[in-house]
Amino acid sequence: MKYLKYALIMGVALISLSSNTSRTSRLSEGIYPGNLLPDIKNLENVSGTKMNLSDLRGQKVLINFWAAYDAYSHKENVLFSHIIENKQYPLQMVSVSFDKSESVYERTLAMDKIDKEYQFLAKDNISSDLFNLYQLDRGFKNYLLDENGVIIAMNLSPKDLDLLMKKN
Repeated sequence: MKYLKYALIMGVALISLSSNTSRTSRLSEGIYPGNLLPDIKNLENVSGTKMNLSDLRGQKVLINFWAAYDAYSHKENVLFSHIIENKQYPLQMVSVSFDKSESVYERTLAMDKIDKEYQFLAKDNISSDLFNLYQLDRGFKNYLLDENGVIIAMNLSPKDLDLLMKKN
């Protein structure tokens, strides 16, 4: 009986201690839904404007990795751009190309007729760092981020994005 009282008291104490501890409000960085997407720094567009992905905090962002040599990712880059522009979704698209040739990249943007302000070419060490961090050796990806940079969804098709944006 004495041990039962002791066990009950310890159980109540442990429960009250665990209910008073708060989980950390800091999100962990990662590349999967629910994680805070790691910042991408020093992106430079065709006109020479530099930015960090974190500069867009406060807005929903679709970040899309692609290359002109990859027909599927290239097609989706164009479709995403047109859907967001035509439907006027409250979403900023940021595209990062991994083309090896800057002239191919620039000609592709001109032919695709998409806004160049948020189109970036990953060069040299930025390219390899991003390629490794986002595990792009398994294929190009995209991430839909909330206003705080948290990943809502990944690897969306243009149709998936359209459905998600219609819900919100």
